[in-house]
Amino acid sequence: MFVIDYCGVIFGFYNDVPKNFNIMYQAQELRKTDRNALIRSYGFVEQLSQNGKLFHESLELAARICDTEKAYISLLDEENQYILAQHNSQLKTIPVQNSICQYTMQSEDALIIEDVNAHEWTSCLPASEIGDVHFYAGCPLVNDENVTIGSLCVIDSRAKVLSENQKAILKVLARQVVSQLDNQRNMIKLIKNINTNFKPSACSSYYCLQSELEHLQNEVVDQNQLIKGQKEALEESNKELMSFANMVAHDIRSPLKTVNNFAHLLESELKENSDAQQYLDYIKQAIANIDEMTVGLLEYARSGGKNLENEVLDLNDVFETVRFNLTDKINKTNAVFNNPKGSFKVNGKKIQLIQLFQNLVGNALKYQGGQEIPNVEIKVEALQDQWKVSVVDNGIGIPQK
Repeated sequence: MFVIDYCGVIFGFYNDVPKNFNIMYQAQELRKTDRNALIRSYGFVEQLSQNGKLFHESLELAARICDTEKAYISLLDEENQYILAQHNSQLKTIPVQNSICQYTMQSEDALIIEDVNAHEWTSCLPASEIGDVHFYAGCPLVNDENVTIGSLCVIDSRAKVLSENQKAILKVLARQVVSQLDNQRNMIKLIKNINTNFKPSACSSYYCLQSELEHLQNEVVDQNQLIKGQKEALEESNKELMSFANMVAHDIRSPLKTVNNFAHLLESELKENSDAQQYLDYIKQAIANIDEMTVGLLEYARSGGKNLENEVLDLNDVFETVRFNLTDKINKTNAVFNNPKGSFKVNGKKIQLIQLFQNLVGNALKYQGGQEIPNVEIKVEALQDQWKVSVVDNGIGIPQK
């Protein structure tokens, strides 16, 4: 939808505007995203409200080269045109529909209007942009994203004609202005990436922005040094922890070996006693399980829980280890614990799988209503190239809600 007033199209199409204007403007409409946000990103309004001399030299040069009374820079968003005039330290704002620069933005070249009051595009505009204007010349400001953001303009109350040389220099000045604007915008963006609370009005010049960025960069360097020191301290702490883990693992395995040796000696003495032999088998299996878990935990600690390699495991071996580790609890509760029949090969980390199923079965035995004997069953179902494992029990379960 296009807004139309008595003077023509405002940010739309004027019937008598040359076709190349329309085509260019259509292309720009396609590129446009949030124009208000784009103009805000330059900090133009905030900075120029603090420093009206920001573009003083460029404006002074434009007016002298073109031999005009005034020069000004304007940026246009969806609703407003922001004007910084050569001899006015205050930023001026007018509605975009009252702007001559709306037509400059539709041009790829400098727009020259020798008589503003007689021209079909501008004769009906109120004289509120920059006062009494007879002659107008403007160059579009095209940013580094190839979007026109405003214009560099010269005006005069007298009729004038610009030479080709004057037009060429005005275009060069326009490129310099937009280059400075883009540099400031990029600087503001960098600073905001470091300090999200930064307001462009805190710096009213490019040099101030440079100083602020250098200050924040120094802070980042200091923070990086601090993080580096903390990282080195953490690595040293991890080394000490690993050394302690190695020592503890060694200290745990040494008495286990002693107990295992004595168990074998007792076994040779009690060959005829079947009950004693069964108890010794339990002791030896428990020792083997503890030793395996100690080694597994040590490897897990060394890898940080991330780089421990998978191995091919049979889930039934995992289930039998879980049964053995929970033998005392199963016997005390007279529980029925059924494992599936068959071989179920998987890739995984044995210590983690034992921990997983031991927790599931242990909870099934623990959370019972006390009315019946605990019954726990592990089921395995083939699903293409995967195994679906279920732990089913007759305990109190988890509330549905």
